[in-house]
Amino acid sequence: MLLAALRSAAVARAILIYLALFGAGGAWAPWVQPDGPPAPAWAVALRLDHPFSSPWFLAGVALLFASTLACTWGRRARIARWRRGELPAGALELTGEAAALARFLRDQGFRGEGPVLRRHALALWAGWVLHVGLLLLIAGVLAQQALHDGGTFLVTEGELLPLQAPGAVFLVERGLLAPPDPPPLSVALESFDPDRRQPGYAPDRLSTLRVVLPGGRDEQVTLDRAAGAEVAGVVIHQAIRTGPSLVLEVAGMGQRAVALQARSRREAAAEVADQRGRPVRFVLSSERDLDDARGSGQVLVRLEREGGPAILAPGTPFDFGGPPTRILGVRRWASFTYARSPGMPGVLAGIAVILAGCLLLVFPAGVARLEPDGAGAAIARVHLPRGASVLEAEWRDGR
Repeated sequence: MLLAALRSAAVARAILIYLALFGAGGAWAPWVQPDGPPAPAWAVALRLDHPFSSPWFLAGVALLFASTLACTWGRRARIARWRRGELPAGALELTGEAAALARFLRDQGFRGEGPVLRRHALALWAGWVLHVGLLLLIAGVLAQQALHDGGTFLVTEGELLPLQAPGAVFLVERGLLAPPDPPPLSVALESFDPDRRQPGYAPDRLSTLRVVLPGGRDEQVTLDRAAGAEVAGVVIHQAIRTGPSLVLEVAGMGQRAVALQARSRREAAAEVADQRGRPVRFVLSSERDLDDARGSGQVLVRLEREGGPAILAPGTPFDFGGPPTRILGVRRWASFTYARSPGMPGVLAGIAVILAGCLLLVFPAGVARLEPDGAGAAIARVHLPRGASVLEAEWRDGR
């Protein structure tokens, strides 16, 4: 009963309509647009703040997979029977002289020895191959949307950032069944050029990263705006945003980078907590624009906190709520995104198999079985996935 329901055209149509309406609504929801508002409380409560990773979308894709599987089930055995000459009850029947029928079928491309003739027998599998490709594609989409995750992180030149450190990754996108934590990688920004010049291209970014894997092994990769890099199943891409970063040295605790966000073309700031947990703000002012290709010129760093602001000189210790702290310098930070996409191989494999099925559809497949009907006459039972009426008309007109 369930298999028959999943095979029905009405159920398949209902599933496709549901996915189409859900996809349109999810794509146009205001909170999924770039720079859109936060998702409303009702959307968060219904798990619709990320529509295409929600249980509602995954359930629709799972139903589509089940319906496609039900339609595919048994096709392979039926096609194998057709190839052996066990044709379906609705096969076309041509009657006439045995020799004329055999000659007509051979002129139409049917070949073989004995009573069973075949035309492009491999192409009989076109529909089955298409369905298998759809199953792979749907399964890949289901796995991708359920298991994918990604996020954004900032790294300062010379800094080694563990992605699993608290607050290291933000703007996180995560599927319903995705791992709860970012990948166990540490990323160091070895060099960064915010104004790379290539002949024929606009100024762009170029980064060299050192990615440290669990166990201590590391890989060096180069990124520009066009090309990402894959390390241990994680794809890292260069993002657009960049800015200045203060490098602090805390006595006995090592270095710390504070990424500043632009407030104007010549000023950037960051609010952080000092070592006692008190809120403070670092403000950097520059002589020229912060993104000037010639450099920002002279800079002034100001610390704003309770009790009044203070000008910070590089190398001079200042009070940061604990051991003496000093500014080592100003460097660039760059932004990057990471993504883990376990379902993409299935999606790509599905597309490849679907294209193979489409190629097979180019060839007019068919199976014919000649059955003697006495006194030199015969009946040709012919099964054609497409074009049976044309073949019948050609036989009738040519007699």
